[in-house]
Amino acid sequence: MKCDAFLFPLLLWMVVLLLACQSNEPLGLSVKPMELPCPTRVIKLDTLFQQAVLPGRASNLIKQRMYWLEGSLANESVDESTDWTLVVDSVLIPLRARTLQDGRLRWSGSRSFYAPVTSGMTAMEETILESHVWDLEGLALLLARSESDCWSAFPAAWVVKETIAAP
Repeated sequence: MKCDAFLFPLLLWMVVLLLACQSNEPLGLSVKPMELPCPTRVIKLDTLFQQAVLPGRASNLIKQRMYWLEGSLANESVDESTDWTLVVDSVLIPLRARTLQDGRLRWSGSRSFYAPVTSGMTAMEETILESHVWDLEGLALLLARSESDCWSAFPAAWVVKETIAAP
Protein backbone atom coordinates (compact mmCIF):
# COMPACT_ATOMS: atom_id res chain seq x y z
CA MET A 1 0.00 0.00 0.00
CA LYS A 2 1.31 3.46 -0.94
CA CYS A 3 0.25 4.96 2.38
CA ASP A 4 2.66 2.71 4.35
CA ALA A 5 5.60 3.88 2.26
CA PHE A 6 4.73 7.48 3.13
CA LEU A 7 3.96 6.88 6.84
CA PHE A 8 7.29 5.24 7.76
CA PRO A 9 9.52 8.24 6.78
CA LEU A 10 7.02 10.63 8.37
CA LEU A 11 6.97 8.62 11.63
CA LEU A 12 10.78 8.39 11.65
CA TRP A 13 11.06 12.16 11.08
CA MET A 14 8.65 12.86 14.00
CA VAL A 15 10.60 10.57 16.37
CA VAL A 16 13.89 12.28 15.48
CA LEU A 17 12.29 15.71 15.96
CA LEU A 18 10.86 14.75 19.37
CA LEU A 19 14.20 13.36 20.54
CA ALA A 20 16.00 16.50 19.37
CA CYS A 21 13.55 18.75 21.20
CA GLN A 22 13.72 16.84 24.50
CA SER A 23 16.22 18.51 26.77
CA ASN A 24 16.48 19.67 30.34
CA GLU A 25 17.50 23.11 29.13
CA PRO A 26 14.91 25.72 28.10
CA LEU A 27 14.86 26.70 24.45
CA GLY A 28 17.04 29.63 23.51
CA LEU A 29 20.01 31.06 25.36
CA SER A 30 20.03 30.18 29.03
CA VAL A 31 22.26 31.31 31.86
CA LYS A 32 22.91 28.76 34.58
CA PRO A 33 22.65 30.19 38.08
CA MET A 34 25.99 30.61 39.78
CA GLU A 35 26.81 29.37 43.24
CA LEU A 36 26.35 32.02 45.91
CA PRO A 37 29.66 33.80 46.54
CA CYS A 38 29.70 33.20 50.30
CA PRO A 39 28.47 30.49 52.66
CA THR A 40 25.01 31.09 54.14
CA ARG A 41 24.84 31.43 57.92
CA VAL A 42 21.84 31.14 60.20
CA ILE A 43 21.60 34.65 61.63
CA LYS A 44 18.58 36.29 63.29
CA LEU A 45 17.53 38.80 60.67
CA ASP A 46 14.16 40.47 60.95
CA THR A 47 11.80 41.31 58.14
CA LEU A 48 13.12 43.00 55.03
CA PHE A 49 10.94 45.98 54.17
CA GLN A 50 10.55 47.44 50.69
CA GLN A 51 8.72 50.64 49.79
CA ALA A 52 8.47 52.50 46.49
CA VAL A 53 8.70 56.30 46.56
CA LEU A 54 7.42 58.34 43.62
CA PRO A 55 9.32 61.58 43.00
CA GLY A 56 7.57 64.90 43.58
CA ARG A 57 8.70 66.50 40.31
CA ALA A 58 8.95 65.58 36.66
CA SER A 59 12.28 63.98 35.76
CA ASN A 60 13.65 60.82 34.24
CA LEU A 61 13.51 59.27 37.73
CA ILE A 62 10.31 57.19 37.75
CA LYS A 63 10.59 55.83 41.30
CA GLN A 64 12.97 54.81 44.03
CA ARG A 65 12.62 51.54 45.83
CA MET A 66 13.80 51.78 49.43
CA TYR A 67 14.95 48.72 51.41
CA TRP A 68 15.64 48.36 55.14
CA LEU A 69 16.39 45.40 57.37
CA GLU A 70 17.28 44.93 61.04
CA GLY A 71 19.07 42.12 62.81
CA SER A 72 21.45 41.05 65.52
CA LEU A 73 25.01 39.99 64.78
CA ALA A 74 25.96 39.24 68.40
CA ASN A 75 27.75 36.01 67.49
CA GLU A 76 29.35 37.28 64.27
CA SER A 77 32.64 39.08 63.84
CA VAL A 78 32.08 42.31 61.94
CA ASP A 79 34.86 44.74 61.22
CA GLU A 80 34.84 48.29 59.90
CA SER A 81 35.80 47.18 56.38
CA THR A 82 32.67 45.05 55.88
CA ASP A 83 30.82 45.86 52.66
CA TRP A 84 27.08 45.19 52.97
CA THR A 85 25.01 44.29 49.91
CA LEU A 86 21.39 43.30 49.37
CA VAL A 87 21.05 40.71 46.62
CA VAL A 88 17.55 41.08 45.19
CA ASP A 89 15.92 40.50 41.79
CA SER A 90 18.87 40.65 39.42
CA VAL A 91 20.90 43.41 41.12
CA LEU A 92 23.30 44.00 44.00
CA ILE A 93 22.20 46.98 46.11
CA PRO A 94 24.88 48.58 48.31
CA LEU A 95 23.68 48.99 51.90
CA ARG A 96 24.61 51.30 54.74
CA ALA A 97 24.68 49.85 58.24
CA ARG A 98 24.16 51.70 61.50
CA THR A 99 23.97 50.47 65.06
CA LEU A 100 20.67 51.03 66.87
CA GLN A 101 20.35 51.89 70.58
CA ASP A 102 19.61 48.26 71.45
CA GLY A 103 22.85 47.09 69.79
CA ARG A 104 21.18 45.62 66.71
CA LEU A 105 22.08 46.74 63.20
CA ARG A 106 19.87 48.44 60.64
CA TRP A 107 20.83 48.15 56.98
CA SER A 108 19.29 50.44 54.36
CA GLY A 109 19.70 51.07 50.66
CA SER A 110 17.78 52.04 47.55
CA ARG A 111 17.34 51.27 43.89
CA SER A 112 16.27 53.86 41.31
CA PHE A 113 14.24 53.30 38.15
CA TYR A 114 14.57 55.67 35.19
CA ALA A 115 12.72 56.59 32.00
CA PRO A 116 14.22 58.05 28.84
CA VAL A 117 14.80 61.82 29.05
CA THR A 118 12.37 63.92 27.02
CA SER A 119 12.38 67.61 26.15
CA GLY A 120 11.77 69.93 29.09
CA MET A 121 12.35 67.18 31.64
CA THR A 122 14.94 67.34 34.38
CA ALA A 123 17.60 64.70 33.79
CA MET A 124 18.78 63.00 36.97
CA GLU A 125 22.11 61.17 36.83
CA GLU A 126 21.40 57.46 36.53
CA THR A 127 22.87 55.04 39.05
CA ILE A 128 23.74 51.69 37.48
CA LEU A 129 23.80 48.78 39.92
CA GLU A 130 25.93 45.67 39.52
CA SER A 131 23.90 42.68 38.31
CA HIS A 132 24.01 39.00 39.26
CA VAL A 133 22.73 35.67 37.92
CA TRP A 134 22.09 33.80 41.17
CA ASP A 135 18.76 32.01 41.30
CA LEU A 136 17.29 33.18 44.63
CA GLU A 137 13.79 31.87 43.79
CA GLY A 138 12.15 35.20 44.67
CA LEU A 139 14.06 35.70 47.94
CA ALA A 140 16.48 38.41 49.03
CA LEU A 141 19.91 37.84 50.54
CA LEU A 142 22.11 39.96 52.83
CA LEU A 143 25.73 39.65 51.74
CA ALA A 144 28.67 40.67 53.97
CA ARG A 145 32.16 40.88 52.49
CA SER A 146 35.38 42.02 54.15
CA GLU A 147 39.07 41.33 53.69
CA SER A 148 38.93 38.47 56.21
CA ASP A 149 35.43 37.02 55.83
CA CYS A 150 32.47 36.53 53.53
CA TRP A 151 29.00 35.29 54.49
CA SER A 152 25.35 35.65 53.56
CA ALA A 153 21.99 35.35 55.34
CA PHE A 154 18.32 35.30 54.35
CA PRO A 155 15.82 37.68 56.03
CA ALA A 156 12.99 36.06 58.00
CA ALA A 157 10.35 37.65 55.74
CA TRP A 158 9.94 40.25 53.01
CA VAL A 159 7.19 42.88 53.32
CA VAL A 160 6.27 45.26 50.49
CA LYS A 161 4.76 48.43 51.92
CA GLU A 162 2.41 50.82 50.12
CA THR A 163 3.86 53.18 47.55
CA ILE A 164 4.19 56.77 48.74
CA ALA A 165 4.54 60.00 46.76
CA ALA A 166 7.15 62.59 47.68
CA PRO A 167 5.82 66.14 48.09
